[in-house]
Amino acid sequence: MVSIFRRSLKTGVVTKRYPTEPESAPDAYRGQIQLDTDHCTGDGACARVCPANAITVQADERGWVWALTDARCVFCGLCEGVCENGAIRISREFELATLSASDLSTTVRFNRGE
Repeated sequence: MVSIFRRSLKTGVVTKRYPTEPESAPDAYRGQIQLDTDHCTGDGACARVCPANAITVQADERGWVWALTDARCVFCGLCEGVCENGAIRISREFELATLSASDLSTTVRFNRGE
């Protein structure tokens, strides 16, 4: 028992100080979806390819509504790959914990001609 304690003292601190000190995600990490509203055309390819139905695109007479529910998202990255306009980007954001389900939803209305 004493030998184990001595070895642990020689090793030093091996844990990270997160959350008091910021931690970055690994380079290939797929985090929260970000929508570039300047490039979205509302074609709905992202919604059609989403295996979890986390993205919806609904067209109407005024334009379209793009909606994302992070609670359903499996962070697969298929939406980013299928978006021909580069409107969707997968960020490295991983701190998505919240106490309110409404914080996990993003809705953007696009009006034609604007």
